[in-house]
Amino acid sequence: MEQQSCILRDLLVQLRRQEAADEQAPDGIAREFARLKSQSIKYRTDKTYPTKTAEKQENNKKNRYKDIVPFDHTRVKLTLTTAKNDGEYINASFIKGVSGSRAYIATQGPLPHTVLDFLRMLWEYEVKV
Repeated sequence: MEQQSCILRDLLVQLRRQEAADEQAPDGIAREFARLKSQSIKYRTDKTYPTKTAEKQENNKKNRYKDIVPFDHTRVKLTLTTAKNDGEYINASFIKGVSGSRAYIATQGPLPHTVLDFLRMLWEYEVKV
């Protein structure tokens, strides 16, 4: 237990140093996020990766942020239904992991009217964390 505590403290010190360095570096973490945002906008503008399902009028209200939507080829599809008007759309994407595809799900926090969709996704894909 003592050894784990030392390792954790060392990690935290290293992270603090890295954060301080990133804030001062021209290519730090802020620049990386800006690059990712720019790349995402380019993909949507050029239609490199379509987002047709997310842009449908009936699904648009399910997106917390209108400029952050899942690509059609990576989006999570809901198949479990609890009510007649349940749809398959949720603003969530599968993310590849080291051991293969669909290792993680990235999603936005649910809106008041999408909480049931969020819970359906957790149940259907057996999300633990």
